[in-house]
Amino acid sequence: MNPVADSTEKTSALAACSTTRPAARVRDYLQLAKPRVTTLVWVSMAAGMGIASAMGAGTASALTWLHALVGGFFVIASANAFNQALEAERDAVMRRTADRPVPGGRVTREEAFGVAAAFGLAGLTELALFVNLPTAALGLLSIVLYAFAYTPLKPRSHLCTLVGAIPGAIPPLAGWVAVTGGLGLPGLLLFAVQFLWQFPHFWAIAWLNREDYSRAGFRMLPYPEATAAETARQCVRYSLALVPVSAGFAVFAQSAGLYLILALGLAFWMVRASLAFRRLGDKASARRLLRVTIAYLPLILLVMLLSAK
Repeated sequence: MNPVADSTEKTSALAACSTTRPAARVRDYLQLAKPRVTTLVWVSMAAGMGIASAMGAGTASALTWLHALVGGFFVIASANAFNQALEAERDAVMRRTADRPVPGGRVTREEAFGVAAAFGLAGLTELALFVNLPTAALGLLSIVLYAFAYTPLKPRSHLCTLVGAIPGAIPPLAGWVAVTGGLGLPGLLLFAVQFLWQFPHFWAIAWLNREDYSRAGFRMLPYPEATAAETARQCVRYSLALVPVSAGFAVFAQSAGLYLILALGLAFWMVRASLAFRRLGDKASARRLLRVTIAYLPLILLVMLLSAK
């Protein structure tokens, strides 16, 4: 018996007889975008724009801000929708994802691909026409890497998190580029902080959902059969890497001393949570680390924004 194949047949049958109301259909289309995840990442793009503006590295009108943020939201939504369309069969055998629009039978896989393409086309067009081409290029790169490199790599290699962290770190850099028109050291530091942050964040999720991921054939832990201690050890390493990288922004801060106190305090908060996960190796400590990572990203971006000169 093949649970993936059975789930695929069930999904197709349910989708074929679906008579969803228009309002519910729109909600399902929005769910393809993973709105909570999209919003968190989208906030980092807004932060990148805010930091560039606060530093005087470029200027952006209110209309440019609007187009950049709307276009950026659609780009992130597109990557997430492609991900759901491509992973529908595996999502169907995972408890946490079985009720998503496609495996839940409310949206066909073909519809999901169409919605993903529409999101992407809308977002990339808006960025290219009303913001600038470099920002649109970063948007295209993030869709391609997330949907067509990271997503198919998840059942094949534990390196998928490394690959997925690249498009996951592009939004704040894209925000910087939307204002400045080009790369710069502050923008690259924003990229680096968000890149490193993703490892303890996603490995905490992977450990908490390891049985679900294993059932679907996803290889989300740092390496095959990684224990809690081994997973936590990797979380500690990447949390420690955040210390010097986040500290590097001090050269662009109005008050380097105050910035370092706040940034290093946040980084060591991540390290402490990772060490607790390593010491205890239970679900409670993994959940605590996950909560800390969720709080860390907007807080460090806010500190950078308020400190920028």
